[in-house]
Amino acid sequence: MLKKIGRIFYSLLCLAGMVWFCLPICRGGFAGGSVFGLFICLYGLALMLFYGWFAARGRWQRRAARAAAVLYGAGMAWTAFLTGLMISYQASPPPPGLNVVVLGAQVYSEDRMGASLSSRVDRAFAYLRDNPEVQCITTGGQGRDEPCPEALTEKNVLVRMGIAPERIFMEDKSRNTRQNFEYAMELAKREGLDTQVVVVTQNFHLFRAVQLAKAAGFTAYGLPASTDPLLFPQYYGRELASLTKWWVERLFLG
Repeated sequence: MLKKIGRIFYSLLCLAGMVWFCLPICRGGFAGGSVFGLFICLYGLALMLFYGWFAARGRWQRRAARAAAVLYGAGMAWTAFLTGLMISYQASPPPPGLNVVVLGAQVYSEDRMGASLSSRVDRAFAYLRDNPEVQCITTGGQGRDEPCPEALTEKNVLVRMGIAPERIFMEDKSRNTRQNFEYAMELAKREGLDTQVVVVTQNFHLFRAVQLAKAAGFTAYGLPASTDPLLFPQYYGRELASLTKWWVERLFLG
């Protein structure tokens, strides 16, 4: 009886996960992060439904079923570990008086940006307003579907919000997070800026961003921006894959 209840509960949990990863559709998005999450949920559901049937069919099928179960268990443990790292960098506020690095994201014009970047700029503005002596580096080059560099839109919006333009420096060549920090470090050295910084990005992205900032030479702290709850599942799934890639590169490539 308990085994049957456990199977039902686990099936419902997998189905709930599938619904959760489909939530970005409500915002008109459904990208790789959601597909990755759906695959994991389907994997777990299929494993629960067909493990016994497959294992009973023969020796190699039993070994294959056990290997699939071990792989799934290891994947869930890895997911829990990465999720813990994401959460750990959202708990404590950064120290005051540090320069700010704003990571780029989608823009639509020189003064209009997507929801994620808007949240980052709002968070950066609040910190810059409360620490009027610090400078800011806006980051992000021009993507294929963007009319201008992301860093330019960030600067324009911050200036419109009341931040003096001489406090803002633009890194407008990068194409990814690693380049954000590498080019920002070049700019900081060229302009004589302090390299103790607060990194502003979404909460789920903060751990990896701070690690990449440190790898580029910054002494970095995180300042999390909010995330649309309906888009979070998509971003979460993508970040799990990106963090896994980062760990592989760190272990085998240095």
